Amino acid sequence: MSDESFICGTCAREHPGLPTDYAFGLPDEVYSLAYLDRYRRSRSNADLCTLDDERFFVRGVLPIPFVGSHEEFVWGLWVEVTKDQHDLYLAGYYDDLSDNPRFTARLANQIPGYDETLDLVVDVQFRSGNDRPTFYLSEAISNVLAREQRGGITRERHHEILQGMGFFRNAS
Repeated sequence: MSDESFICGTCAREHPGLPTDYAFGLPDEVYSLAYLDRYRRSRSNADLCTLDDERFFVRGVLPIPFVGSHEEFVWGLWVEVTKDQHDLYLAGYYDDLSDNPRFTARLANQIPGYDETLDLVVDVQFRSGNDRPTFYLSEAISNVLAREQRGGITRERHHEILQGMGFFRNAS
């Protein structure tokens, strides 16, 4: 992919090439809370989040294929789900939930460099074990993110995405 390397934000080790994923640590609404408000009003880990014990979120992946390759770029995003969907995922976290039907949810992150992604409707498919759910955008959605998920991105577009996320500014 590239001769460049990067320091991973998760494991703090150097990896060759450019990163092929980017993850949001929290739903935007929770992240935007002041530190003490976030402590008082939310509970979260890397996969599940609640806000005010009334709103429920799960973290999953929205894959975007690279054109002409089997590789993909993966957005790690949050969706807002019902309490029942949240509790199903929690109870079956280590189980194979892939036989459960897809359901709809709303994206809880605005991805910089894209038109409106916050509140965008996605289909959610639970997976096996503790693999994060996969998010799919409907054929009826015509924004850039949906078109890229269906048609893929070039290596140049990959570079633009990383640039928009500030990767090159922080990777020196």
